[in-house]
Amino acid sequence: MIIEYEGQRHEFDFDEITVKQAIKIEKHTGLTLTEWGKALTEGGSAIAIQAFGWLVLAGGRDSAIDDCDFKMGKLGEAFAKAAEEEDAAEKAREAAEAAGPTVPASPPNGSGGGSIPALSLPSPPTG
Repeated sequence: MIIEYEGQRHEFDFDEITVKQAIKIEKHTGLTLTEWGKALTEGGSAIAIQAFGWLVLAGGRDSAIDDCDFKMGKLGEAFAKAAEEEDAAEKAREAAEAAGPTVPASPPNGSGGGSIPALSLPSPPTG
């Protein structure tokens, strides 16, 4: 997902958290990674949010999580917006897959891969 915060775009994917980042988060928060994710969704833990900000804004690099400082409300809003956009895109993909493939319409001039209509020839005159 792309999180836009204070005019900058930050790419973030929970599935891309490395083991070293996970260990730093667990040491910093005192929570397992699963508990940390739950704390983020429930809110109320500034330490959990700081670790999230460190991943998003600092890229989860070698800087100390304790040194990461940002506006919690703005980052929370940016994350919520990015999550909504990602959810909407996922629903659109699922709807497109459920609809199945579509057959392209034949061009008006009759060329292309459309089906050829069956022709009915008139009967010869009897006489």
